[in-house]
Amino acid sequence: MIKSLLVILALLSNNVFADKDTVIQNLSPFFGVIDKQDITLSSFKGVYEVITRDPIDSMLVSKDGKYLIEGDVVDLTTRTLIPKNNQVRNLKMALINTIQDADKIIYPAKNEQYQIHVFTDVDCPFCKRLHNNMDAMNKLGITVKYLAAPLASLHPKAFGKMQKIWCAADRNEAMNDYKTNNVIPDSEPCNNPVANQLSISQQLGVNGTPAIFLEGGTHLPGYLPADKLLARIQAILGK
Repeated sequence: MIKSLLVILALLSNNVFADKDTVIQNLSPFFGVIDKQDITLSSFKGVYEVITRDPIDSMLVSKDGKYLIEGDVVDLTTRTLIPKNNQVRNLKMALINTIQDADKIIYPAKNEQYQIHVFTDVDCPFCKRLHNNMDAMNKLGITVKYLAAPLASLHPKAFGKMQKIWCAADRNEAMNDYKTNNVIPDSEPCNNPVANQLSISQQLGVNGTPAIFLEGGTHLPGYLPADKLLARIQAILGK
């Protein structure tokens, strides 16, 4: 929301540059603590790329610290997007990897070729559509690891339902029962990871579900059928 208030596409003067301290001073009121090591030169002349940590993201900022550039920047000579720092994806994957497999709901592929992490909300219609493709994804060699991201603004009861599912004796069966038949398990309260995983999803900038993260940290927002998901994975990670 803050970014949308600051959108300016500008031709930047080469002789009006500021140091990183000025960039930090101008951005910090809107984006929190920023470290100098997270400010690097981009391939766009006269522009820094700045990495933020909560949520993990990056932005392009003029070197004089006055202008924030929102949206894609296209190199007209190559007709391609100016690439962003791989560090953002690495940071996102590192954060996801802090979650132990024991706290995930995993649907393994017998002939695993790829793993994906999916932040899901059990009351999200597109999450249910994705779940209906589980057998197809597994047959294509895609192991699916579910993480919890109940969106209270859309589905206020999802948080409690997901705690019930994560506390079930058989989480996979409980997830299947609810995703397919809306059956909530009668499980006792337990020390569950739902709140922690929701917090991590927010740090990752997840604002919609399903939110799919590939092994390299690339975020694919929204639902994709199994065959198209595999094609996207292969295009990004290679066959």
